Order: sequence, then structure tokens, then C-alpha cells
Amino acid sequence: MIAVSIAVWLIIWWFLSEQYWMSFVIIILSGLVFYVENNSEDIVQVNITNDWIKVENSFYPFWNLSSYWIIYEWENAIILRVYLKNKVSVWSMDINIDNTIVSDIKNILWNYLEEAEKSELTFFEKIIRLLKI
Repeated sequence: MIAVSIAVWLIIWWFLSEQYWMSFVIIILSGLVFYVENNSEDIVQVNITNDWIKVENSFYPFWNLSSYWIIYEWENAIILRVYLKNKVSVWSMDINIDNTIVSDIKNILWNYLEEAEKSELTFFEKIIRLLKI
């Protein structure tokens, strides 16, 4: 609420002092902040069993998956990236995970899939994650 009042005050001040472009900049930045804060991630139900990975209503059997890796950010696991077998190209599926279940995930998946080499998020993936797009 304080941020909204400051933004409104700045818009009025710059508008009255005939700095219209700054008013426009504050309007755009306020809209961007509002969009980012209200664009939260959906909660997706994921189940990993000894036969498949189920994401919402879609089943991915292990024979249709090629490998996986767990992406870490600041020593915390954030994403389980699973690669799907495809004859034309490599498809991946990213699943947001909680750091507390990493050992359980690895215990199930190491029997069926190979763990890919360690990787990190690309620059663009970090930006998208930061903006919560």
C-alpha cells in the first residue's frame, strides 16, 4: 500500500512539474511490478512411481524418458528437468521441486534413468524465472 501511494505521489508530482515522461515511466514500472507480484506459479500435482512420472493428468512412462537432471540454485534444488525421447528432437519437461524431496526423487529415478551432467539455468531462463513469466 505504501508503494502504491509513493507511485501515485510521484506520478502527480512529475505531471504537475511537466515531466510527463517520468510519469509514464512510473506508470509502466508500477504495472510491471503489479504483473510480476500477481503472476504466481500454479501448483501442479506431480507423482513419481516405479513405473512413470505423472504430471497432472499426463503420464510419462520411464521407457519414454531418456535422462534427467536436477538444477540447483544457491545449493537448493529448484527444478527437475526430465528429457523425453523423441526421434526428431530433444524435448524436456521442467518440474519445480522442493529441496526436501531431492533424495527421494533420486532414489526412484536412478533405477530407470541416467542422470545427465550437471547443468545450470541459462541466462534467459534465469530472467524468465526472475520475472515469473
